[in-house]
Amino acid sequence: MKKEQRLIDKDVKKMLLICLLSTLALIAGVPMIVFGATKSLWILLVLGIVCTVFGFYGMPILWVNFGSLKTLKRVVDAVMEEHLTTIAEIASQLQMQEREARDYVRKAINKKYITGYIYDGNTLVPNEKQAPKKKVSQTRCSNCGGVMEKAENGWVCPYCGSKFENV
Repeated sequence: MKKEQRLIDKDVKKMLLICLLSTLALIAGVPMIVFGATKSLWILLVLGIVCTVFGFYGMPILWVNFGSLKTLKRVVDAVMEEHLTTIAEIASQLQMQEREARDYVRKAINKKYITGYIYDGNTLVPNEKQAPKKKVSQTRCSNCGGVMEKAENGWVCPYCGSKFENV
């Protein structure tokens, strides 16, 4: 499993925990109100009201966000594991509208759940650009300390064989 997929899995688990806690808050809040009111325990009554209100209003919103995050995870899996690279392929595979698939791909790229691709709005192309090579700014090899020799495309260390580009 790639780093990006572990990142979204972690976020999904975190959101699931928050959703479950909000559900439990609603379930526990109602009996807390009843016991707090009947036993004159004002702290329990207030805590019950807070839990019930949070559960009643927050729980549906959190569960909708959880569903959206699960769909986002499915889009990430389609790109990273199934190697689907066009919006049409992703939308067809996941049975969603292309506009919706495009939005999920943008969101996944912004949250760094999908990396290593260049996105033009319709297609994901693997980014095959390489990191810049080391540049020589001195005449000594940074790997072994030997004196560098000038080569055709830069510098070469005659001791360890390291190659460096011109500055």
